[in-house]
Amino acid sequence: MSGRHHKAKLNLLDILSKEENKTILAELNERSYRKRHLLFMPYHKEDLVFIVKEGKLRVYLGLDGKELSVAILGPGDVYSTHTRAYVEALEDTTILTCHAFKFFKLAGEQQSLNLALISSMGAMMSGTIATIENLYFNCTDKRVAAFFYEQALLNGEPNAAGTYLDIGLTVDNIAKIVGSSRQTVSTLISNLEKDGVLKKVARGEYLIKDMAELQVIANSCPE
Repeated sequence: MSGRHHKAKLNLLDILSKEENKTILAELNERSYRKRHLLFMPYHKEDLVFIVKEGKLRVYLGLDGKELSVAILGPGDVYSTHTRAYVEALEDTTILTCHAFKFFKLAGEQQSLNLALISSMGAMMSGTIATIENLYFNCTDKRVAAFFYEQALLNGEPNAAGTYLDIGLTVDNIAKIVGSSRQTVSTLISNLEKDGVLKKVARGEYLIKDMAELQVIANSCPE
């Protein structure tokens, strides 16, 4: 497990709303989708860049009848349709789309937007690498602990009681990400709660009470 720490990324939506980027914003088309809708499939015929305005998306690969989650996109995240990946709405979602060539031509004229794009894509790649590491280098019964640990490092908010984490994902969503069943993930979360490692605060919200112990569990796969 890596020693990554949370680093705030530039908010792409905030950058787009600035006066100097109004021309680019005007070229973006808004599309809305319901939860569980499959927005894009591999090699989608439209070569688009899209930015998540509201909601949450899962990017995954289909391999031999199995799904490999590679990224979770939220507000401000950017992605392209011209890949081998599927893009699914984990909740009701709105995106802003633009033809890729036009978008990058316009974006190339604005340094602040370029920096925000690099920041957003870098954060997404970091999350993707963490997801793949979790799936391939951790044994099954430790993937949930590794998932929570990485999320807490990247997105957690420390407070007096521990580290607050709003991942906005259901247990079923987490199961898809870690490549396990909903029942197994639910059981593992319950075990972490019983051991005093974390506490479920609300739907999609958790309090990591013992980060050190969570790290130990995430790294303790037996041979």
